[in-house]
Formats: sequence, structure tokens, C-alpha cells
Amino acid sequence: MSNYSLFETSKYIVASIVTGIILGLIGAITANLFRHGISWINSLEVSVLGNLPPFYFYIITLSISAFLVHIIRKNLNSEPFHGVADSIYFAHKSGDNTDIRAGFLSTLAAFVSASGGASVGQYGPLVHFGATFGALLKKTLPFKFNSDLYIGAGVAASISAGFGAPVAGLLFAHEVILRHYSHKSLLAIATAAGVAYAMSEHIWNNPMVFGFPDYQFQLIEIISISLIAGPFYGIVAISYMGSLFTFSKLAQKIKLETVNKTIIGILSLSLIGVYFPSAMGLGTQTVIDIFNNSYGTLFLILILLVKIIATSISLNFGFFGGIFSPALLVGASAGAIVSSLLVDIGTIFNFEYALVICGMAAVAGPVIGAPITMIILVIELTGSYVYGLSSLVGLAVAIGFTHTRYGASYFDLQLLKRGIDIAEGRMGLYLQETAVISFAKQNFEKVALLGNVGEAQTLMSKNQTTELVVVDEDKRFVGKVDAAALIGINSEMSLEPYVDKACTVIYHDASLKAAMEIASDFVGELIPIVDANSGFVIGVISENALFEAYLNEQQKVLEMEKK
Repeated sequence: MSNYSLFETSKYIVASIVTGIILGLIGAITANLFRHGISWINSLEVSVLGNLPPFYFYIITLSISAFLVHIIRKNLNSEPFHGVADSIYFAHKSGDNTDIRAGFLSTLAAFVSASGGASVGQYGPLVHFGATFGALLKKTLPFKFNSDLYIGAGVAASISAGFGAPVAGLLFAHEVILRHYSHKSLLAIATAAGVAYAMSEHIWNNPMVFGFPDYQFQLIEIISISLIAGPFYGIVAISYMGSLFTFSKLAQKIKLETVNKTIIGILSLSLIGVYFPSAMGLGTQTVIDIFNNSYGTLFLILILLVKIIATSISLNFGFFGGIFSPALLVGASAGAIVSSLLVDIGTIFNFEYALVICGMAAVAGPVIGAPITMIILVIELTGSYVYGLSSLVGLAVAIGFTHTRYGASYFDLQLLKRGIDIAEGRMGLYLQETAVISFAKQNFEKVALLGNVGEAQTLMSKNQTTELVVVDEDKRFVGKVDAAALIGINSEMSLEPYVDKACTVIYHDASLKAAMEIASDFVGELIPIVDANSGFVIGVISENALFEAYLNEQQKVLEMEKK
């Protein structure tokens, strides 16, 4: 552990606070402009087009939105938009790989999509904007902090301002994005979350997204019901994530131009808007209506199902946005269904708001993979520790059920489908993405297959090695010969019978992880690295070199995560 001088300590504190203030201010401005901008545009759309039949209203607003998203996508050269999964990935990369331009354009596309009435969320894009701006600030400010501090502070500010929940913002940055804790990064991240909240409260007066009612309830009763309902919430979370992936596969299988797929999306969402307008848009008002007990049990079930379908269509047929806001509405519907059913059968006498909050936490928590953040978010949004406690058991059961039956969070599964196992952390990514050829020895001795034993023995003696790579007359790899196999053999004998043609080989495009898995069963001095296309040997590597590379990178990761 390093001790710093008073000057260095003061410099670190000042730099951390300055960084946190900048990112906190940017996070507050962006989150509130995003949220209030969508509300303003929605109001404008209603004032201008409100007299039209709902189908034509949505056809127009969604078409304009889809056209603008298409233009934004063209500026990305038709590459995918970036979201929370990309923020997690960039935060775990050893280098600074955040695509600043893609991050900003993705946030704009999400704003446009939500403004047009598509069923998408706002928090995921805001999180990625925070991460992107943090990465940009790292390149701008002279402070020598690692990427974690900037990305974490940007993310914390976005969640803090978006929900009016600074502690949840701080936890979200650590639990979902960074996935490790650093004392040195905490000051900047906490400052960013606090500044974002304070500014939102000062300028926009009421930063809270939902106005949860304050009422008395039997805690033991709510906890007991949540415990029993936990698997149901888990099933809902799995259904939500499964639907998103199913529609993604469907969009890929449909062999149509992107424009035609978008038209399908617009028409489908417009039909949903006619019969279930509550399932469209961000869903904030629908959540409030659920708390006001405005819907019956059957309609709540329909809202849950239709919201999942509407979000799946929106995100895969022409629009872009987050999945957190829809998950909150789906969760609120699930909690309200539990409460309404229990009222219908006479188990409880009144509609329980606490069960709605339990449903929100128990569905959204597994989806984003942040159970602790969800509990703190509930406490901050409600101002009640009891609400948080009542949500704890249902969330714990739901996340345990989801994790064992389906897998990790939606973001982790997104990355896994790209071949990125984020659960292995920075070290795993490094091993996965680093080519083994980077550590190979390029200068090595080869012996001809048509040579004799004496030539091989002479080369081994000269180079003080016990193994040689064997090649044919075209210099292509044949196998390997070991000194032990040549003991007592006449030097004039042909080498070919003593060549191990089934020896362990690593191909040129193998990752360091794959090479280490191969080397785990290897016994010998060197492993040939062969070009899979040409058959030429392009290098050799030893077990020592592989494990030295692993240990060196492990040390780098440990030092970085302490900063």
C-alpha cells in the first residue's frame, strides 16, 4: 500500500472533486433535459395531432421518429447503437476503447424513439451517455485517474439525476457497471451523484420520478406474500428478457430491408397504441395509474403482456432505447396483479401499494442484475426503510430463481451472445481478447522431415533445447521431435519415424485463454503455433511464457482496481 505526500493527497482530493462536479452537472442537465424534453415533445404531439384517430396519431409520430433514428443510424455507418452492455464492456477493457461518437448518437436515437411514443426506456441511454461523457472527460482533463473513476462518476450522476436517488446512483455504478469497489474512485463517484441530485432538486424542484403514496401496512403480511410471489416475479423477468431476445432473432430471420422491418414495427406499435395506449412510451403515467388502482386484474395482465411485446417490437424493429423503464412498468403490473388477485379471492381486503413496489423491484432487479441498487432505489424513492425491507425478500427469491433458471442479467446475456463472458471480469476479457501470438517466440529452430537423426541432435545441442519443430520440403508444419525419442538411435537413420505428428498445437488465431486451456494438459518444452490457413509454423511458445503473461496481466488488473 502506497502512502502519498500531503501535496499529492491534496491534489488527488481536489482533482476527484472537480471531476465529480463536472460529471454531476453534466449528468443533471442531460437527465433532466432528456426527461422533460420527451414530455414536452409528447405534449406538443398531442396538441397538434390529438384530434386524429389513435392509429393515425401513432403512425405519424412513430414514422417521424423512425425516420430520424434511421438518419442517426446512417451516421453510425449502420453499426448497432450502444447501451448499458457496452458501458459494462468498455469499463472492463484494459485500454480506453469507448466509442464517444457512437455513445452520443445512441443517446440521441433513444431520445427520438421515446419522443415518438415507442415503448423504450430512458435510463439505459442516460447511463451510457454518462459513461461516454466520462470517457471523453478522461481524454480532456489532465488528471491521471483510471477509466473506472470517470465512467463510474458519469453513470452515478445519470442515475442520481434520472431517479432523484444519489445513493442508488453510486451503487448502480459499482454493482452494474464497474463490478468492483475502489476507495480512490469513491470520492469522485459520490461527488458526481450528490451534485447531480442537488442540481436536479434546485433547478427542477422535484427530481422524483414517481410519487409513491405513504401509508401503513402489515410488514409481516407483505413479506410473506412477496416470499410466495417471488418465483412468479422471476418468471415475469425471464419472460421479459426472453421476449427481447426472441424478437431480436425474429428480426434477424426476416429477410427484408431495414426500412421494411421498420414499417412492420410502426404498424404493429400503432395497433397496440389504439387498444393499449398505456403500454406505449416510457410508461411513467401508467405506473402512477397502477398505484392509483385504476385497472382491474384482467387489464393488468394484458398491460404486462402487451408492454413486453411492445418493448420487444420497439427495440428490434426500427427504434432504440433502454429496457429499465419498461421493466419497472412490467414489475409494477406484476405486483398489482398479485395484490388484485389476493383481493379478489379475499385473502387481503385492500389493494396493497407495497406489493406493487415489491413487484417493481423483484422484476427490474434481476433484469438489470442489481438487487442491492434496487432496494436502495426503493428506499430513496419512497423515503421509507419499511418499503425497502418489504421488497427485499421477493427480490431475493426472484433474482435467485432467475439466475438459476435463466442466467445473469439482460446486459450480461447480451454480451454473452456476442461471445463476451463479462462474468470472468477484466482478467477473463484480457485472456479472451489477447492473441497468443503476441507472446510467441518468433526465432526458433526447424529441422527437415527428410533429414536424419544426427542433424536433429546437432541442432538440439547447438541451441540447448530438447525439442525441435519438424517441417516438410514446403516448410509446412509436420510435427515435433523430442531428444528423448532419439536416444540410442543411429545418427544416419531417417528422422521421420521419430516425429510426433500428433503433438499439441496452437493455431495462430487462438486467444491467450484458449492457449492456456491447451497448455493445461501439455507436457514438454514448447508448443508450435501454426497458421491454420497456410500450415506454416509462425512461432513457438512455452508454458512458462503463457503463465508469465497471465501473472503480469493479473498484477496490472489488481493495481488498476486499487486506483
